[in-house]
Amino acid sequence: MSDRAGPPPVRVRPVRATRAAAGLAVAVLALAVGAVPAGAIPAPPGPYGVGRLTVTFVDPSRPTPANGSYPGAPTRTLPTLVSFPTVHGRPLPGPRPLIVFATGIGDPPSQYAPLFDHWVRAGYVVAEPTFPLSNDRAPGGPTASDLRNQPADLSFVLTRLLAANRSATSTLHGRIDPNEVGLAGKSLGAITVFETGYNSATHDPRFTAVIAMTGVVGEPGSHFVGIRTPLLLEHGDADTTVPIQGSINAYAQANPPKFFVTLFHQTHGSAFGGGAAPAERVVERTTLDFWNRYLLARPVGLVQLQRDGNVAGVSSLQATP
Repeated sequence: MSDRAGPPPVRVRPVRATRAAAGLAVAVLALAVGAVPAGAIPAPPGPYGVGRLTVTFVDPSRPTPANGSYPGAPTRTLPTLVSFPTVHGRPLPGPRPLIVFATGIGDPPSQYAPLFDHWVRAGYVVAEPTFPLSNDRAPGGPTASDLRNQPADLSFVLTRLLAANRSATSTLHGRIDPNEVGLAGKSLGAITVFETGYNSATHDPRFTAVIAMTGVVGEPGSHFVGIRTPLLLEHGDADTTVPIQGSINAYAQANPPKFFVTLFHQTHGSAFGGGAAPAERVVERTTLDFWNRYLLARPVGLVQLQRDGNVAGVSSLQATP
């Protein structure tokens, strides 16, 4: 779909929705039910199922540079996977908090779906754009050289999602709460969200909470100055791809509220697969605690974050609320 000025008629490719297993105790994830419009039927408590659709946005105002054998393009095309909570196979009613997720270099679009599906089952909408040149099927091969353009990609995707949310003809109409928008990223995606969330030159204030997993901040001096967007860092202390010092430095520079989960003996990807290993459960729980506190303004989320981030032999939490 070509996404140009004005609210576009969003075209989507539906993907079969999954359901939460029947009989699971409601208390497991009865955490996140966002604002419900007046007159709407209140949403039942989670855990919810997961539905997906794909929206393709095209930014005609910015080019995609040449990359190896690829000559480049005058526009930037951003297929975006949108995952949303469902009840009995139907979208959960009412606007939901939105999280935009930036993936790493060479990753397919669904690389971290097992992780962020935990957020979807708790009532969040997650949108994951595929960057033009850092994805696994990038023309000319995946490259990090296009990083400078990716912060604007995230802002553009958010703009188009919010426009679709307002459009009565869009499948996304009424799905998103524009006042509850988070930003998360892994690896190169984490570097991208540092630029979008905390670099004064590319800062987008519409993102009101940020999670950066295994990232590093760019050039010192231009980040965090006067910006107090809540930040959660997650990093393994055995990461040799992007060493944990990157998150240590970011935590030192960031303004409160800020939180840093150190994952003991974990490498660059070992704790972020959304599985049942102890470190993966820490990432799942602490990220959800953070969203609940800073997107849904639930004070109990902070108490839960302190508890879930400190697990003997698995993880520790530094916190400056």
